[in-house]
Amino acid sequence: MNRKGTAMWDDIPGFLVGTGPTATVLDPDGTPNSILDVLKGGSVRVNFAFSGGLTGILADLEFTVTLYADPVGPAPNVIVGTHLVKNDPGPGYSVTIPIAANSLAPDAYRLTTLVTTVIQRPPPLPPAPVPIAGFVDGPIIQVRPGP
Repeated sequence: MNRKGTAMWDDIPGFLVGTGPTATVLDPDGTPNSILDVLKGGSVRVNFAFSGGLTGILADLEFTVTLYADPVGPAPNVIVGTHLVKNDPGPGYSVTIPIAANSLAPDAYRLTTLVTTVIQRPPPLPPAPVPIAGFVDGPIIQVRPGP
């Protein structure tokens, strides 16, 4: 099942339009599904893209895609994984973040995907944040006990 949740880009400079991000939950065999087996895990494929006159700056940007799993209940949230995208001129991006077997306890989880951006600067200057960020709020998945 492909439930994408609410997606949004915020603070995009003029002439750069973000599409997505979308988050699709996948079984270990790559089939979209909203129910995963705790013993097998799965993954989440995150897609996003840009269009407009400023797409030439994309090769200078680094995107960090982080996936959070928030239990539907009192347990604390879990950072499932983070993926760094750099030196990629875009304009489309696809990142897969694995959900390792036994990394989430059997429960229901709301997945939140956050995409943040920095620009690399010449050493010794540290990377500088760029006001381009996007997120996907949802989907909700179930992690069921193994057989």
